[in-house]
Amino acid sequence: MTTYLIKTVLCSALFALFYKAVLEKENMHRFNRFYLVGSLAFSILVPFIIFHQVVQHLPIMENVQIETLSFSENGAVEAAMVADEINYMLLIFLTVYVTIVTMLFFRFITNLKAILHRAWTNTTIPFKNSKIVLIDQDVTPHSFLDYIFVNTDAYNNGNIHQEILIHELAHVKQKHSWDILFFEIMQILYWFNPVLFLYRRAIFLNHEFLADQEVINKNTDLRAYQLLLIEKVSQQASSCISSQFNYSITKQRLIMMTTPKSFRKSLCKQLAIIPVLGISLCLFSTTIVAQETSETTKPKQMEVQSTKDGITDKQLSEFNDLVDKVKNEKGRPEFNKLSQQERKKLETLYLGMSEEQQKNHQVKLMPMPEPLPKSIPTQNQIESWKDADMYGVWIDGKRIANMDLNNYSHTDFAQLFVSKLEKNAVNYGKHYFQVNLMTIDHYDAYLKRAQENKEKYLIGYRMDKN
Repeated sequence: MTTYLIKTVLCSALFALFYKAVLEKENMHRFNRFYLVGSLAFSILVPFIIFHQVVQHLPIMENVQIETLSFSENGAVEAAMVADEINYMLLIFLTVYVTIVTMLFFRFITNLKAILHRAWTNTTIPFKNSKIVLIDQDVTPHSFLDYIFVNTDAYNNGNIHQEILIHELAHVKQKHSWDILFFEIMQILYWFNPVLFLYRRAIFLNHEFLADQEVINKNTDLRAYQLLLIEKVSQQASSCISSQFNYSITKQRLIMMTTPKSFRKSLCKQLAIIPVLGISLCLFSTTIVAQETSETTKPKQMEVQSTKDGITDKQLSEFNDLVDKVKNEKGRPEFNKLSQQERKKLETLYLGMSEEQQKNHQVKLMPMPEPLPKSIPTQNQIESWKDADMYGVWIDGKRIANMDLNNYSHTDFAQLFVSKLEKNAVNYGKHYFQVNLMTIDHYDAYLKRAQENKEKYLIGYRMDKN
C-alpha cells in the first residue's frame, strides 16, 4: 500500500513538472488537455503494470506448511510484534483515509447538488445546443455540463457580451465539465497527493485557453476581446466545480492569445513525452523477479533412522509425556524447555520408533541439513524486494520494513533464500514471496554452527498434527 501511494505521487509529479516546463506555454491546447487527463490517470495505474524479470539461480522454494521447526521461537515472536505494529499503523492510516474521503465526498455531492438545483429551479433559455440559466445572484458567467449561468438583470438589459456567451458555450461544447468531474473524483480518492494542486490549476487554465481560442476563431476582434477580459476581471464567487469565466490568471490568457503556433516545435515537444513515459514505466511499474525455469525447487526430504518393530506402548507413552510436558497453550511443543537429559531421551525413543510410528506422531526429528551455499543477490533483486505488496523481507532472521533495504548494498549479503507463499499461508495477500537474507558476518556464524552441529538432530513438529 505504502509503495503504491509513493509511486503514484512521484509519477504524477514527474508528469506535472514535464507539463509545466515543456508543454504549458505551447499553443497546442487540445493535445495538452488530453495529456493532463491521461497522465493523471496513467500515474494512478502505472504501479499496477507488472514486468516479469527473469534471472538465473534464484532459489525459490514452495512454502513448507506441513512441517515447521520450532528452534526460532524468539525470531517468530519478534516477527509477530513487527507484523502487529504494521497492522496497527495500517489501521490508523485507513481510518484517517476513509474519514477524509467521506468528508470530501459529501462536500462534492453538496456542491454538485447545489449547482444542479440552481439549474433546475431557475428560468432557462435555449442557446445553441445549451441552456442559459437566469439567476438573481450577481455572479460572473460560468458553465457546467450544458448549462450557462448568467445574472438575470444583466442578460435582460443586454449587458452580457456575445463573446462571453461564445466563451462559455465553448466549455459546454467541448465537455470541459467531464474533465473537472474526473479531477474532483481523483482529488477525493487521492487527497494526500500535493501534486493535484498543480493539476487543478493546469486543467482549469487549459480550459480557458481552449475557450479563448474558440472566441478568437469566430473572427472576433482580438484587441477588443482582450480589453473586454480586462474589464470583466472580478472576484465574484461561483461553484468550485463549474468553469468560471474569471478563474484563470488573465495575464497568462492574454499572452497565450498572441502566442504563434509552430507545428515543428509542437511536434518535437509532443514526441518528448515518449522518453518520459519510458522513465515512468521503469521507475514506477512493478517488477517481479522470477526464475529462469517455471519449475519450483522441491525441498529435500530428510531421512532419519527407524526400526522395524518400533518402540513399545509404554515407551510411546513415555515419549508422549515428555512432549506434553512442554506444550504451550496452542498445543505446540516448545523443545527449548527440555533439559539436555530429556532431549537426549526424546531423541533415543524417536530413533527407536518404526517408520509408521514416526509418521503418525506430531514430533519430527530431522538430521541437520547441509548448510545453504553462498549466494549473493543482484542489485536489481534488492530493488525489486522493496515492493512491500509483493515481498516480505527478513535479514538475519529479523523482519524488516522493505524500504530498509535502502540501507544495504547487494554485496552486504552472503546468502539469499526466497520462498513462495501458498494461498493458505498466514501472510498470503500481505505479500506473496518471503525473502530471507543473511549478512556476511551472520552467514559466517551460520556456517560455523552448521559445522559444529552436523551430527545433531533438529527437533520440530508437524503443523497438521496439532
